[in-house]
Amino acid sequence: MNLLLVFCLVAGGSASNGLQSNDPEAHFNLGNALDDKGDLDGAIAEYREALRLKPDYPEAHYNLGNSLRYKGDLDGAIAEYRQALRLQPDFPKAHNNLGQALALKGDLDGAIAEYRQALRLKPDFPKAHNNLGLALALKEDLDGAIAEFREALRLEPNDPDAQLILGTVLGEKGDLDGAIAEYREVLRLKPDYFEAHNSLGNALKHKGDLDGAIAEYRQVVRLKPDSPNAHYNLGIALADKGDLDGAIAEYRQALRLKPNFPDAQNNLAHALKLKGGVDGKHR
Repeated sequence: MNLLLVFCLVAGGSASNGLQSNDPEAHFNLGNALDDKGDLDGAIAEYREALRLKPDYPEAHYNLGNSLRYKGDLDGAIAEYRQALRLQPDFPKAHNNLGQALALKGDLDGAIAEYRQALRLKPDFPKAHNNLGLALALKEDLDGAIAEFREALRLEPNDPDAQLILGTVLGEKGDLDGAIAEYREVLRLKPDYFEAHNSLGNALKHKGDLDGAIAEYRQVVRLKPDSPNAHYNLGIALADKGDLDGAIAEYRQALRLKPNFPDAQNNLAHALKLKGGVDGKHR
């Protein structure tokens, strides 16, 4: 980072008037620094200034596309990624990020084409394999999705997020044992990952292992005590085990956190009715 750039940042100079320079690289670098600080508007202004000075600057188009995407301007981002690729077609990150923007716009076929192009250019690109897997899963090509997630994990083995998604897709395919194995591996890597505890609880419940499911749902409640769904799921598992008192307590806690929760209200009413019947038999 050059001294002028450091001075602008320390002095709190804005993107539009903090840097007086005709050097596109200086504006590009300042844009990067502002982006790192979370100042997306400032970064966008600097990337635009860099491109005013040097329109054929693929990295600036790419970074501008990223900042616009983070701002929610998907059309603007797509346009910038396409400009970057017009100038530099062998730019795997631009293909990947264009794919992400297209996927967010709902164009899964376009996204898949971009991810595949990124992987043609850079086969050892775990993020592109993951993104392709997600797009294929949304297109209901579960076998293709699983293959991409496995390749991403081969390239980057200790990625709990990718492992969690792989487990979810395996579960959707009906491979509960495979899903459970992936969720357990996620929790080995990241023990307090509440989404993995919840997904493992769901898979164990579907396998008929209510004790295992209850243990996982209790972990979710421990990690997210203010989650009405966590209490609700635990309540269902307890009810299935015949622990009506425990189920009622969890449904009530879910409703304290989310009063307008019809499923919890219905299950609480049903559990109270069953509880009344059980108590009546012992009178």
